[in-house]
Amino acid sequence: MPQINFKPIFPSPLGYVNFGNANKELNKQLIEDMETEMLEHEGKQKTFKKNSCSWQSLEGQETLYNSFEILRQKIDDVIKPILSHSGVSDNITPFIETRNLWGNIILDAGGYSRPHNHGSGNTLWGGVYYPKGITEEEDLDNFDETKHILNGYGKGDGLLIMFDPSHGYKNQVETKLNSQEFYGGEVSVVPRESLLILFPAWLIHMVTPLTKKEKRYSISFDVNKPQM
Repeated sequence: MPQINFKPIFPSPLGYVNFGNANKELNKQLIEDMETEMLEHEGKQKTFKKNSCSWQSLEGQETLYNSFEILRQKIDDVIKPILSHSGVSDNITPFIETRNLWGNIILDAGGYSRPHNHGSGNTLWGGVYYPKGITEEEDLDNFDETKHILNGYGKGDGLLIMFDPSHGYKNQVETKLNSQEFYGGEVSVVPRESLLILFPAWLIHMVTPLTKKEKRYSISFDVNKPQM
């Protein structure tokens, strides 16, 4: 019997970090500061503002609120080893900076974010942090990847959906599938308090609409390479 092997090739890198219970107080302050900013400023007219049920702050919230600067520093600490693992040179990673944090709030049923990607020019990666999840969880230190990072286009409110960059090419394969993981399928993230998701700037993503009257909070950012 010959040895049969299976090896995935051309993967897209994805990083995630669960900050757990240690971020509970920070999360409360982030939400409070986002609500304050929304009362004081109209914000920017971008991906979350293509509907009347969502709001986006201007970029650079880390220069206005201490909570955002604390979060920025935390992201800066964890993104470097993830970038190194993805193949970015060790000569570059010490100088990479997380910048341009902005807040997103979906305010009501019908709010969503259309498909988009992050940054331009010197942006390597982007990401999203959740100061609040879709459901409340008592023990944030206990994280189960299989419940929050799912293969396929998930069913549910406020999910982060990430699209395979080669989706169009892979869909040329016409056959019955047990799984689309290697055939252009999406990946869905169920928001959870204290969860940080990190992905390369080219990755197209969106947020599914809320169907209930509630609020969904998230914070986005750019991870920039140094100007050489």
